[in-house]
Amino acid sequence: MKNNFSRRKFIKSSVYAAAATSITATVGCGGDIPTVRSAKKAAVIGSGFGGSVAALRLGQAGFSTALIERGLRWSYNGPDSYPTLQTMVQGDGRTTWLSDFDAPSGQIPVNRYTGMLERIAGDTVDSVVGAGLGGGSLVYGGVLLQPREEIFSPMFPYIDYGEMASEFYPKVLAQVSGGPVPDDILATPFYKAKQAFIKNATSAGFTVKKSDVGFNWNIIRKELTGELPYAASIGEYVFSCNSGAKNTLDKNYIADAEATGNVSVHTLHNVKSITQFGRKGPYIVHCEVLDPEGNVLMNHIIGCEYLFMAAGSINTSRLLLKAKAMGDLKGINDQIGQNWAANGDELMARIGVQDDLGPVQGGPPSIAAWDFNNSIKPVGFMHSPANSAPGQPPTQLQMAMCAPDQFGSISYVPETDKAFINWPMDDNNFARQAHMESLMKLSAFSGGMPLPDTAMGRPTMWHPLGGATMGEATDTETGEVFGQPNLFVMDGALMPGATAASNPSLTIAANAERIMANLIPRLC
Repeated sequence: MKNNFSRRKFIKSSVYAAAATSITATVGCGGDIPTVRSAKKAAVIGSGFGGSVAALRLGQAGFSTALIERGLRWSYNGPDSYPTLQTMVQGDGRTTWLSDFDAPSGQIPVNRYTGMLERIAGDTVDSVVGAGLGGGSLVYGGVLLQPREEIFSPMFPYIDYGEMASEFYPKVLAQVSGGPVPDDILATPFYKAKQAFIKNATSAGFTVKKSDVGFNWNIIRKELTGELPYAASIGEYVFSCNSGAKNTLDKNYIADAEATGNVSVHTLHNVKSITQFGRKGPYIVHCEVLDPEGNVLMNHIIGCEYLFMAAGSINTSRLLLKAKAMGDLKGINDQIGQNWAANGDELMARIGVQDDLGPVQGGPPSIAAWDFNNSIKPVGFMHSPANSAPGQPPTQLQMAMCAPDQFGSISYVPETDKAFINWPMDDNNFARQAHMESLMKLSAFSGGMPLPDTAMGRPTMWHPLGGATMGEATDTETGEVFGQPNLFVMDGALMPGATAASNPSLTIAANAERIMANLIPRLC
């Protein structure tokens, strides 16, 4: 293959293997733990909405590719396949990545397990990130919401919205989406909370949209008719779905990538370090291969010419910052870890609403609303089905999203080998005021007491974005890290702290499709 991008001759796999052998001592291999080595033309770290896209397009282009995932390959095998609301309250290790306390709340004791969600600490907030084959698709609400052009274009001046809307958003939806909520499902008693949100948001003058979702509505319909056990239809939609309704990425993008015959999937591979054989040589990825309880079974050293980072905003930033701090990569620029935010997130509530919310609030989230008449900045809401405990007043939850006022950053902490979130809470007061202004408009038509996230415990950032932003740390067309040739970022780390007052998954994947469409011809 002629290499028009790096203009270097393709280095044979034997050289990768030799390079991997030569760095064994520097990455801590040896002792009683066995080590295996392999070589691919490309490696992708992370299997979420960026990594799965990259793996499929690399495989289709004929690139031998390792898709590296730290978590488990989960599979649906009946109504006890994944955590439920009841087991989560009791403490279910399947929810949580290698911690003694659960990731959703940070408070419930759990058995240590390679579960689906990791909680990451910060100074004023915590954040959560996915783990497992399919990445964030295992633990997101299923929302595939296309942003509005009037918010998107000022935030992404280097991306053609028309091209995204005509080509890349549809390409992702064709792979993942089950479409918007059907009218017959929306009309059922389990979806009265959605009906109420539509009524309230419309009355408040918001622009309302039925979002595409990564769920199979036909399976949810079978839940409602009793053909399958209740799951998504009773609000159990976050930790995959015990009816099999959730279209997680392992079922589509990753399955198609494996079907090319060029992509090998390596689960329970926790990446410990990234280095390079010489200043311009191949990349070396050192993985610890784990058992489901997190014990290290062996080391796997993977050499590659092209390395794609898709471990999620926080962990992509952490791995790159670690490589810089350890001197393992010499070209990592100073913008890595900067321009971080979480989509202007604030999970807000209206307690004691007057509307009939039905016997249960069915999911997944699928109704969005934008307030373009906010006096501070446009605010987007996504209705978040959440069932109140017995005896509690009727409650509506909604995720508020907008452009952040100020960015934070991600730091690497060598003593713990973890990322740390530095978030200027007080410098984002205008965004929080904008959220409350829009929430008050909803409350004027629904009744109830409006509550910010600070009234419900320590704030949690659900949509971490940034840390390797386009135009600052990485190239806008290829995702290549400035100063580090053939190292590319594909995930939410590319986003400028937000995705235009909309849930980020669809935009992350569509942007990865855009980048791969630019990149593959240059690599071939």
